Amino acid sequence: MFKKNELSAAHREGLDEWSNCIKKDLGFAKAKVSIPPGMEEDQFFGYMLVDELSNGTLKIEVNSSSQQINLLHKDSLAGVKRKIFIINSCNSMLIRNKSNRKIISPGDSIIIPAWDEFFEESFSGRISVSLILDVSYITDSVTQLEKMLWQNVSHLVYGFEINRIISNFYNNQSSRFCEKNTAALISLLSLESEFDDLNKSDALQQVSPSGSNRCSYIVNYIKNNIKNSDLCLSMVAKHIGLTERMIQYILSERNVKFHQLLTLERCNFLASRIRNDVYADVDVSIFESGFESIATACRQFKKIYNLTPKQYQYRLKRHQNNHVKSDIEYSI
Repeated sequence: MFKKNELSAAHREGLDEWSNCIKKDLGFAKAKVSIPPGMEEDQFFGYMLVDELSNGTLKIEVNSSSQQINLLHKDSLAGVKRKIFIINSCNSMLIRNKSNRKIISPGDSIIIPAWDEFFEESFSGRISVSLILDVSYITDSVTQLEKMLWQNVSHLVYGFEINRIISNFYNNQSSRFCEKNTAALISLLSLESEFDDLNKSDALQQVSPSGSNRCSYIVNYIKNNIKNSDLCLSMVAKHIGLTERMIQYILSERNVKFHQLLTLERCNFLASRIRNDVYADVDVSIFESGFESIATACRQFKKIYNLTPKQYQYRLKRHQNNHVKSDIEYSI
């Protein structure tokens, strides 16, 4: 893996730099960047890191203020179907075009075909990891990917696992790890593409109007109620209309227990809150993430991130301060 570009941009001129970087380094023919109504262009700031992995996959990390982008990839102009985008966000985002309109919840992802023009909109700042992948790494036939395109990843059969793999990129920047993590991600996407609709309906019966399977329905309910410290197995079972034993059985098919899933989602939500505001009171964020005590949060968070919440915040502060120094030097 090598660094293709690292950009710190700010103010009105920064919007143009942001657009030029997207076109030059990410292969887009059009990248029209603007800010949401009610904001001044000089309020814009952003950091973008573009890494290229050994197989040509591009990994893009973004930490910026609110922005709106109209994107058109060169694949679209060439009339080819070679690449897909995967966008994972720590903030809510709206991704849309003429035919689709999808909201990404914090921690979720979406898969978009490069041959579609689309808009990205983030209204409360943006912290995200995106990947641009060749379709050929995942499947021999692009038609096998169609059922995955313009879908919230959490609604896929292996959505929980895919989102978890992508979230690893936030926590480990080493070249060796990113290469291995990308290989694991491609394997899961390939497996998802082979999981046909018939097998899906046999293995996990559909229960929601949107057609998401029961496991992702459970995960989504937990995500949406993660702030509730009283969230428990019986509450989830009652909401979905299944027995507690059935909930446990569905999760056991993914080799996960309910308390493990709840802990993981609480820790991921807490990490997301810290990333969104590295100067916020961590103890307050802990309780707002549904933890009943600081000690419990620290113990469980460290098992997953190998850092306590405050250590995690300190590392992010130090990382952000380095970017601020770069911005100051740039302004000078």
